Amino acid sequence: MVSAELSALLDAAVDGIVMIDEQERITTFNRAAERLFGYSAESAIGQPVEMLMPEPYRSEHRGYVSRYVRTGEPHIIGIGRETLALRADGQTFPIALSVGEARGQDGDRRFVAIIRDLTAQRAAEQSARAIELRLSQVGRFNLMGEMAAGIAHEINQPLGAIATYAQAAKRILEREQPGQQTLIDICRKIDEQALRAGRVLENLRKFIRKQEIRVDPIDVNKAVADVLNLIEADARAEGIRVVLRLEAELPVVRANMVQLQQVVLNLTRNAVDAMRDSSGKEREIEVVTERTDKGGVRIRVVDHGPGVPRQLGDNIFHPFVTTKREGLGVGLAISRTIVQSYGGSLSYRDNPAGGAIFVVEVPPPEESS
Repeated sequence: MVSAELSALLDAAVDGIVMIDEQERITTFNRAAERLFGYSAESAIGQPVEMLMPEPYRSEHRGYVSRYVRTGEPHIIGIGRETLALRADGQTFPIALSVGEARGQDGDRRFVAIIRDLTAQRAAEQSARAIELRLSQVGRFNLMGEMAAGIAHEINQPLGAIATYAQAAKRILEREQPGQQTLIDICRKIDEQALRAGRVLENLRKFIRKQEIRVDPIDVNKAVADVLNLIEADARAEGIRVVLRLEAELPVVRANMVQLQQVVLNLTRNAVDAMRDSSGKEREIEVVTERTDKGGVRIRVVDHGPGVPRQLGDNIFHPFVTTKREGLGVGLAISRTIVQSYGGSLSYRDNPAGGAIFVVEVPPPEESS
C-alpha cells in the first residue's frame, strides 16, 4: 500500500513514475504517467509493463526482471537511457528513462521507472537543425554574391588602368608617329576590350547589389531567440556564457527573418572566435535588443575579446578584410549588405570594458519600405 504522503508526492511529480513488481506488473502509476501514456491509473495497475513499450523493445524487455532477479546482472537499472514509449492511442514518443530498485518491508523487490517526455526537446532540436540548414544556405548564396561583388571591384581597377595606359599610348603614337597605324589599331582594340570587360563586371556588381530581397514584418526578439541554441552551442564549447537581454514589446519591423538570423549568428560566432584565446577577461557575450529613438529596433552583440585594430577602422566591413588568421574576410561585408538591403545599418564601436560592440539597426516599417 502506498501511504497518503507518498501518493501525494508521486502525483506532484512532473515526470511520469511507474512502479512494477517482480512479475513485471504495474503497481503504481502517477498522474504524470496518466498524462504521458493516456491510461488511467485504475486501468494500468495490474497490467504488464510491456503495454507501455513498442516493438522491438517489448520483446526485448520480456522476462528482463526475472533474469535480473535470477542473475543479478542489470542492463538498464541504475543507468539512464533514451528510448521510445507507447501511448494508449498507439503513438510512440521519445523518452528519457531511468530505473531504480527498492525493497519493501515484506522483502519483495520493486522497480521504479522515472519517465521524462522528450517530444518537445526533439522538436526543438529538429527546429534548430532546420534553422541552421536554412542559414547555411542563405550564407552560401550571400557569400557567393559578396565574393563576386568584391572580385568585380578588385578586377575593375586594373582593367581601368589598362584602358588608361592604352588610351595614353594611342595619343602619343598619333601625335609623334602618325605612320604607325597598325600599332594604333592594336591599342584601340586593347582599349575596347578592357572597357568591355569592365562593363561586364560592373553589370555583374550592379545585379548582385540590386537583387530583390523579400522582406516581411518580423518579431526581432523571436528571430534572435530562435538562433540562441546555435549561438550557445558554439559558445559553450569554448566556456563562454551567452547572456540574452530582450526588450519586451519591440515594434515589428520589415526585414528578412532568415537573413537577419544569419547576421546575428555571424556576429556572435565572430565574438566567440575573438574570445577563444582571450584570458583574464570576462568570458561572456551579450546579445541585446532594444527600441531605437526613431521607432526601429537595435541589436547589440557585445564581446570581451581583443577588439578591432584601430588601423582597420570601418574597413572591417569591406570584402576580404579580416582579423582572422584563416578568415576569408566576407562575413561582415555580407552582414552589412544584408542589413542595408532593407534600410538598416551595421556599425562597430569599441567596448569600454575591452572588446567589441557590433550594432545592427533596422528602421521602422515606413522608413524601410
